[in-house]
Amino acid sequence: MFKTWQIFVFSLIPLALVFAGVIIGSMDGIDAEREVFPTQAPQAEGSGGPPTPSAPGETVIQLVAENQLFDQRALTAATGAPVLVQLDNRDVSVQHNFSLYTDRTGAQLIFMGDIEIGPIVSNYSFDAPAPGAYFFRCDVHPDTMTGSFTVR
Repeated sequence: MFKTWQIFVFSLIPLALVFAGVIIGSMDGIDAEREVFPTQAPQAEGSGGPPTPSAPGETVIQLVAENQLFDQRALTAATGAPVLVQLDNRDVSVQHNFSLYTDRTGAQLIFMGDIEIGPIVSNYSFDAPAPGAYFFRCDVHPDTMTGSFTVR
């Protein structure tokens, strides 16, 4: 009869062949197609550079959303002035927006921007509220994408 070591070796051979087949099968066409990485979508019309104020005294804020974080955690605007927030969502296939609240609880909304799927540049316009400290966030990621909005 067969010895224990012979049974062990003969049982490993089919297993090795199966693994080799899986590895070789997964490599099929590996060089046939070039890997394509997503590219940033074209920016919205008229947003090639820094936004220019459209109204006298307008506060223009450029805010970047990338890796599910805002690039700034503190924003400032003048009391009652028109505000333009240009949100550059660089996260591919990820939803973001900009919303302004009276405080961190998010109970009282001042402004809510549309939720957009990136990459995209969205322009949000609203009038700055009375002087004070406010809270902004991305409503899709309210725990990680937050900051303070000061009106003077």
